Amino acid sequence: MRELSSFEEDVEKTVKTLGLEWEPVAVKFSDSADERGDSTRKLRVCEAFDIVRRENVIINFSKENCICPGGRHFTGLEILPLETVAAVWTKRHRAYESMGTALTSVKKQPQPIRRGDIATLSPLRKVETNPDLVLLFVNPEQADKALGLVSFGGAEPFTYYPISNICSVIANALAKDGPEINFLAAHARHLAKWSPNELMITLPFKDFEAMVNNIPNSGFGAETRDAQTPKETPKEVGVEMRNL
Repeated sequence: MRELSSFEEDVEKTVKTLGLEWEPVAVKFSDSADERGDSTRKLRVCEAFDIVRRENVIINFSKENCICPGGRHFTGLEILPLETVAAVWTKRHRAYESMGTALTSVKKQPQPIRRGDIATLSPLRKVETNPDLVLLFVNPEQADKALGLVSFGGAEPFTYYPISNICSVIANALAKDGPEINFLAAHARHLAKWSPNELMITLPFKDFEAMVNNIPNSGFGAETRDAQTPKETPKEVGVEMRNL
């Protein structure tokens, strides 16, 4: 269990190091709502992410107040048949040429798991217990820094799922138990009025902790690349730095 003050410190470090415009947002699953949160506001998940960061509020999502079937599915609040998910992609969003194509694609993607009756979205600064996920709203440069910091202790190949809606970052990150990057689907970007320069990175809490802890030691934590570039290259390194 983390102390509240440590979350505030982590937010400050993250915002300063990455140069973020928006503070991180946390996602926590449970069977009871956060008493500080709004449980009645009816929203889509893509809208809620934006509202939480802009209004600095807490939103408790259940299958009753999450008005998007895709959002209920990918948060695990109401897991739908894959045929229904494929129909949403095909008929509502026109993302695939046919139901058959959509169904084949959806089956290859991570599937959501029910983790509780409530998905609470909150500014990370306000959380009182360790969240399940931390969301970062970034531009490409900030995304590179964040993933570089996460990978300081070792990196693995990264899988990106095309035609992946904003709410699917929850299912994908939890299924992979690793970082997820999302380019923000065109329809959701338009609906929630996201900037054309924004991406979203979703981190399981363990990866967020690693990112923050690696800031002092990783070159991705430096304000500029030159700030931590050695003035001289050790002789045992057989490649001249100027050629890299």
